[in-house]
Amino acid sequence: MLVSLQRECISWETNAISKDQMLSEISKLAKKSKQLKNISQQEIEKKLTEREMVSSTGMEKGLAIPHCSFDELEDFTVGLFIIPEGINFKSIDEKPAKLIFFIIGPTNQRNKHIQIISSIAKLAGDKALISKLLESKNSESVYEILQKDIHVKETNHDSKKHCQFTIHIQNENLFTDVLEVLSSSAEGAISVLETNTAGYYLHKLPLFATFWNTSVPNFSRVIFAVINKNLMNETLRRINMLNEDNTPGLLVTVQDIIYLDGAIDF
Repeated sequence: MLVSLQRECISWETNAISKDQMLSEISKLAKKSKQLKNISQQEIEKKLTEREMVSSTGMEKGLAIPHCSFDELEDFTVGLFIIPEGINFKSIDEKPAKLIFFIIGPTNQRNKHIQIISSIAKLAGDKALISKLLESKNSESVYEILQKDIHVKETNHDSKKHCQFTIHIQNENLFTDVLEVLSSSAEGAISVLETNTAGYYLHKLPLFATFWNTSVPNFSRVIFAVINKNLMNETLRRINMLNEDNTPGLLVTVQDIIYLDGAIDF
C-alpha cells in the first residue's frame, strides 16, 4: 500500500517562531485532511505536544517527524511543512528543522506507523532529495518527488517473495542506524537478541585465557529481519553505506525462506 503525502497537507506558509507555535500550525494544516474531520485541531495539538514531552521528534540534518495517533482513526494523514530558513524544533543536533513531516494515524496500526516514520527518516541521508524539496515551489512537485519514497508494502506471506537478514553487530555505534534501516523494510517481522561475543566465553577457558582479558568489549546484538526480496538490494546498499570504511563489528547474511507463516509486532 502506498502511503503518500496528502497534497492538501503540504505547506510553506507559517508564522511560527517556536516549536510550540509550529505544533499549532501543524494541527491547523492537518485538519485539511478528510481523515481528521471528526477530530478537533485542539485535540491534535494536545496529542502532538504530549508526544514531544516524551522526547523531541526533531532529528538531524534539518528533519523533524512529529506524530501521534487516535483510536478512532482508520487511516493515516501524512503532511509536510517546508521551511527553508528553518525553525528551532529542539532537534538532536541542535540545528533548525527545515523539513517537518507530520504523521497522524490509527492507534491499532503501530507497525505501519513505525514503517512510515522509518521511511521518512531515511530521507535525511539523501542530500540531493532534501535540496530538491527545499527548492520546490508547489505541492504537486513535492508530491511527485516523495510518493515513491514514503510507502509501506502490505504484508505478504508468500515465502518465495521474502528473505531473512541475520545481522551480527559488535560495533555499538552502528546498532541504532542498522535497526532504523531494517525497520523501514521489515513489515513488522524483526527481532533483536542480546548476546555476548565468543571471546566473553573463551576467556573463561584456561586454554584461551591469554588471548582475551576482562577488558574485551562485550557489546553484541543479533538482528533477525524478514523482508521482501524486492527490497533486499536497497536494504543491503543502505547498510553498507553505514559502514563504508569496513569497520570491524558488523556481519550481514541473507538467506532464502522456504516457509513463512504468522506475524510478530515491533
